[in-house]
Amino acid sequence: MPPTWPRRSNDWRSASRSWKPRTAASRRSSGAAIQRQETKPKGVRVRGMRLLLPWLALTLLTALSSQAQTRVPPPAQGSYGVEMEDYILSNALRESTGLAWAPDGSNRLFVTLKDGKALIFQNGVLQPVPFITEDVVTENEQGLVSLVFDPDFTNNHYVYFFATQEGPAIRPVTRILRYTDVEGVGMDRTVIVDNIPANSYHNGGGLAFGPDGLLYFGVGDRGGEGTDDDLTLMASKINRVHKDGTVPTDNPFYDGPGPNNDLIWARGFRNPFRMRFQPGTSHLWVNVAGDRAEQIFRVGPGDHAGWSLYENNQPEGYLKPQVTYNPAGWDEYAFTETGAVRKDGVVTFTVEDAWRPVSSLRQGTRLHLIDVRDPSFNGLAFISGFPSPHTFTVAQPGPDAVSGGGSLRTDWMGYALVGGAFCEGPLFPPEYQGNYFFADFSGNSYRAVLRPDSSVDRVELFLIGMGPFTDMTMGPDGALYALSFWGQIIRVTPLPPGLGLIVSSQDLVIPEGGTKTIMVSLSAPPTKPMTVIAELREEGDFQVSEGRVLGFNATNWSVPQFVTISAAQDADADVDHGTVYFTTYEGFPEGLPGADIRVRTSEDEIQALQLSATSLDLEEGTGGSFTVALAYAPTAPVTLTVARTSGSEDVTVTEGATLTFTPEDGTAPKTVTVATTRDSDSDDDIAVFTVSAPGMEARAVTVTARDVAGVPVITSVPVTEATVGEPYAYSVTAAGRPTPVLTLEQAPEGMTLNAESGLLSWTPPAETTVSVSVRASNGQTPDAVQTFQLRVQSPVAADAGTEPDGGGAIDAGPETDAGPDADAGTVADAGTEVDAGTVADAGTGLDAGTTHDAGTVPDGMEDESGGCGCGATAIPGVLGWWLLAGLVWKPRRARH
Repeated sequence: MPPTWPRRSNDWRSASRSWKPRTAASRRSSGAAIQRQETKPKGVRVRGMRLLLPWLALTLLTALSSQAQTRVPPPAQGSYGVEMEDYILSNALRESTGLAWAPDGSNRLFVTLKDGKALIFQNGVLQPVPFITEDVVTENEQGLVSLVFDPDFTNNHYVYFFATQEGPAIRPVTRILRYTDVEGVGMDRTVIVDNIPANSYHNGGGLAFGPDGLLYFGVGDRGGEGTDDDLTLMASKINRVHKDGTVPTDNPFYDGPGPNNDLIWARGFRNPFRMRFQPGTSHLWVNVAGDRAEQIFRVGPGDHAGWSLYENNQPEGYLKPQVTYNPAGWDEYAFTETGAVRKDGVVTFTVEDAWRPVSSLRQGTRLHLIDVRDPSFNGLAFISGFPSPHTFTVAQPGPDAVSGGGSLRTDWMGYALVGGAFCEGPLFPPEYQGNYFFADFSGNSYRAVLRPDSSVDRVELFLIGMGPFTDMTMGPDGALYALSFWGQIIRVTPLPPGLGLIVSSQDLVIPEGGTKTIMVSLSAPPTKPMTVIAELREEGDFQVSEGRVLGFNATNWSVPQFVTISAAQDADADVDHGTVYFTTYEGFPEGLPGADIRVRTSEDEIQALQLSATSLDLEEGTGGSFTVALAYAPTAPVTLTVARTSGSEDVTVTEGATLTFTPEDGTAPKTVTVATTRDSDSDDDIAVFTVSAPGMEARAVTVTARDVAGVPVITSVPVTEATVGEPYAYSVTAAGRPTPVLTLEQAPEGMTLNAESGLLSWTPPAETTVSVSVRASNGQTPDAVQTFQLRVQSPVAADAGTEPDGGGAIDAGPETDAGPDADAGTVADAGTEVDAGTVADAGTGLDAGTTHDAGTVPDGMEDESGGCGCGATAIPGVLGWWLLAGLVWKPRRARH
């Protein structure tokens, strides 16, 4: 089985536990469409399939009163859809793995089972005796996996099987077995190829006879044990052998007695589960179940597909896939600002992602083009080519134009590629002939339309949710037969054209938490009752709340019926896009233009950065962290950066400088780690880090690194003047880590130091000059010592006024004012303005002297007698200007 399937289940048997027998009544479904049903359309009940979540999300259309009718025409004559029915539904088919029709006209269908049996259904009836019963190992992807008939079966009756069995040393091996069909029972068991190393996973299983009459078989990487470049191993290879088991000497790596395994024909395949030769050519198409990509290759001798070095990113010199899709979901790319250019009906799109080539989507991939500013560029399209790795083209009618913005989105196609078959036989119309049908284990099936050179023109959805499929083949009646692991074989046939839908809108915008309704009818009366079903193609916030199933017949075909679509109120800021797909149980023409209805939401949320902290307080030399998350999960990866935008270089980001959030983990917090460096200074280090992402408001985080080993420093300036009999006070302050302890080293008698507050106190008894010394220590060397001289003076009496003071009042300092020049005293002038220093007055008023005041008002208040300034006449002028200065200053402050 395909390797991605065990990610959902660790054993094939676990997948079958939800299998339930259903009615054998024939059921039909459109080629474009539905999940599995328990009963006929009456009372339709959809069985919940956990593996099909991407089909549980989107659907339709606009308000009835505001939308004009839109007639969707039927497809052109010659365009066919498909219908399907249960060909066989049997408990005997549980855990079925492969199927093939006997090429002898007997109408016998052979089916392999995982447990080692091969059953025969003749004309749809199970034969009582199994064709073979082999002892096989059945763990995980092991067992009886596939079969193929000899091209000369009508003469030799050979049937070949791919089986995992016990080998030497209790080690599983794969064997290619050959049986002879003797009246419906396998006889003459022959081991054609023995001892192919096997494992629980990725054993391969593809079998096919080429036009050269030789048998080709695929071997996987055995869960990683084999490597593609090791030519001694068959693992990760396509191998080629004669039908009797002998080695073809023209195999590309044949070296006879040399070290190579001579059976190797091509290499570099993770798990080549199914393979088919294209009719009329020598092209071998190999379906490879992948890890990051499901891939279909067109393989030639000696080709190298790149595994395990490459998967859908093969460089030149390696084989590139013809078809590929993402097993984890869908792909999205954003367009550049001028990334949509239409010229002569061909649009060239340019994507923004320089690191992710859009060419990995491959030619023929179906796209949803959304949100381009010019809406004429939006809609469905198929990639027609790649001018460069970051540009692609699509055919799109319309006038020449240039636009940009918007994005593309691929369909979710499944998660494990399985069987495939080429369309041949007259039952299907000419446009189907040579198409390659392929299936995914999810139950979806697709049609690859090929060009004359066998390259892929487009890949279209064929069946939805009918599995889980394991294999496909064309029958002798020209119908396509698909095998389900759960015990069912589906027969698919073409449906003649002739019907179309009429819908009231094909493009809806639904507000979050709201609904819209459309009308649906048929363009012509059907020949039999039809049940139209509205299905959701992609996962999203939409739901068909009313009118999911509509019934039409020959009398009500033109009467509109209603489908109501609701959009959930979600917690993200992203516009949800989706597609509603109309299908019918009885079949509907493929390519019906009304099948796809585009739906999107109008969002009301704002994406934002979520931080666990906006500040960190750390000790120097330690580290810390904070987390960042998005408020809502993004629809595409979002990358944000954390960078220091200011502050100390001793604080750095050591982890999480760049963080990427994906749709899967967008709300999960991611950690940013910062570190601080221990330095020799005693300063705290502070840095500001900015967290930013395109289109979102940046956030800041402040990191403070507290100094933990700073040497002591005394930061205060000593008071060096004191007055006899008056209290002296000086507050000593010191910095350092740890906090320094202060001690008085030298001082006059009676002086004290408060060790906690740092207050130095003393009342001097007489005039003197003394030395004072204070020490600060904290265990870091050296200690800080501050020594200064303290001068003690007697108090000075007030000026008696016999000498003219240069200001407007008596000088209270120890010396008289020097007169018309600046106050020469060392203390404040006792006049109307406080003197701010020992030189020019720095106050805001006018100095009474003849020298210009250093304040904000110009000097010039001298009287005509020479400016000496007697007290009685100078005071009113000074006070007046002082009041005026206040009036002018206040409004400026208020304006500020």
